[in-house]
Amino acid sequence: MEILVAIDSIKDFENSIEIGAFFKEELRECNVRTLPFLDGGKGTVEVMKSVINGSYEYVNLHNPLNEVITARYVKKGDLAIMEMAESSGLRLIYKEELNVLESSSLGFGEMLRDGLDKGCRKFFIGIGDTAPHDMGMGMLYSLGVRYYDKDGNDLNPAAKNMVKVETIDFRNMDRRLFESKILLATSLNMTLFGKNSFLDTRPIRKGAKKNEIIDLAKGSKHFFKCVSKAYEVEEIDFPSLGSGGGVAWALYTVCRAKVQNSMDLILELVDFESLIKGKDVLILGEDVEEFQAQSSINLAKLAKRYKPDIRVIFLEDEKSDKLEKTDVIDKIYDYKIDDYVDRNDYKDEIKRIARELYDKDLFKSLEKIC
Repeated sequence: MEILVAIDSIKDFENSIEIGAFFKEELRECNVRTLPFLDGGKGTVEVMKSVINGSYEYVNLHNPLNEVITARYVKKGDLAIMEMAESSGLRLIYKEELNVLESSSLGFGEMLRDGLDKGCRKFFIGIGDTAPHDMGMGMLYSLGVRYYDKDGNDLNPAAKNMVKVETIDFRNMDRRLFESKILLATSLNMTLFGKNSFLDTRPIRKGAKKNEIIDLAKGSKHFFKCVSKAYEVEEIDFPSLGSGGGVAWALYTVCRAKVQNSMDLILELVDFESLIKGKDVLILGEDVEEFQAQSSINLAKLAKRYKPDIRVIFLEDEKSDKLEKTDVIDKIYDYKIDDYVDRNDYKDEIKRIARELYDKDLFKSLEKIC
């Protein structure tokens, strides 16, 4: 039996390459291949390191609450693979310490500057799983942009200060950015202020209270107008620019970055048509609550286009939101992993899920016998 595993996450385990390896180890009687799964959030660096065979670079920077940490990205030649979650991720902050108005994307800008200092001029940036909600204010500050209030006082680049910005000085912005190509990868289609705005649900996940969301909305809209006016560009808003608390918008507007769906890049790097045509089963898995499994659905559609008779299985946590029925998913398998399973035991749990899937009727009904 020929199986392709393209799983973004199982429960809290978010490394598609390792998950695929566990499936391959458990299902030795089958030919199991792994397709790296990329959504732009946590795990982007690990996935892309294996794809491009790059090396890790380490940098000291500030997390969303201005604490010094060490983060990493992948470098190969003049190409840097970065994920915003490494410098500015939710996972870097204890839940009880989340403070969306005090948060900043400063550390992500420091990572970009480190890449520039090391000769990188091509950047692939995964944006997801982030804590800041500052419209890229902190990131731009790290790259030389300065902000002043109505009295001419310097402003620290925290989200609470967006509403105070009166003047923006771009004169000392790092010019090397304009010699660089920046590609943003995200699975989130959030706008800034339109339908499916990043203000609708994301601030709550980042610890914001109702009154803080009102302040964020006011500050975000004010900063949006100030940047657009100071940089002399049109006020732009479309799906995906709300990713990373508006960092995607800042990179698109100021640094001329391009926005691309995360999985599209992987599919460009592999010959997916040839890969899928020899397969009997495609196994997918993704956080339904976070992304509505859109990347998985798109991948299933593509697989069915190239090989209409392939069986597609989607794995979902029985305690999470449920995937809506679609004609490109043949089987939805609800797995169960205890909330308090030690991370060291995840390997055994994932292998158990792989074996259970193999023993199901969907596998046994295939004409090709292992």
